[in-house]
Amino acid sequence: MKIVNLKTRPTVINALARCHFLEWGDLYPGSTEKEFRMDLQASVHSDRVPQTWVLVDNEQLCGSVSILEQDLPSHPELSPWLANVFVAAPFRGRGHGQQLVQVAICFARQQRLGTLFLYTPDQTAFYQKLGWDVVQEEVYQGRKIVLMSGANFSTNTLWGGFPTS
Repeated sequence: MKIVNLKTRPTVINALARCHFLEWGDLYPGSTEKEFRMDLQASVHSDRVPQTWVLVDNEQLCGSVSILEQDLPSHPELSPWLANVFVAAPFRGRGHGQQLVQVAICFARQQRLGTLFLYTPDQTAFYQKLGWDVVQEEVYQGRKIVLMSGANFSTNTLWGGFPTS
């Protein structure tokens, strides 16, 4: 099992877009699976942001994480965003989500992107265990979400360097 940049595995974009659409499509009313796919394709052509990494086991797609310029339309003043943290059901509970977040944080630090933000409707405790801070709670698209900040990661030595496997 390893985490690689989506640029090295563009063949998984269609499957990943499908996973993301099924997982979060309700948070983006009117969006289509094709739009999710186009967002992922933008990562393949970027050197800085957006970026996406995938967790793969041989050729099997197991998870993902992204850094995006924007992710929450109600907060256009905030950027960049940790997004698309996804682990397929059979691979959950094994620390893969934490590893994916770690890769994104390391990249953000190396690129000097500053404070990262994220929002989650249901994984606040997971992110708090990883050192994220709650900024505020709000309702977005009819769902309660928690807006979080990873400001402490710009100098935090907990994360070290990029894991390679």
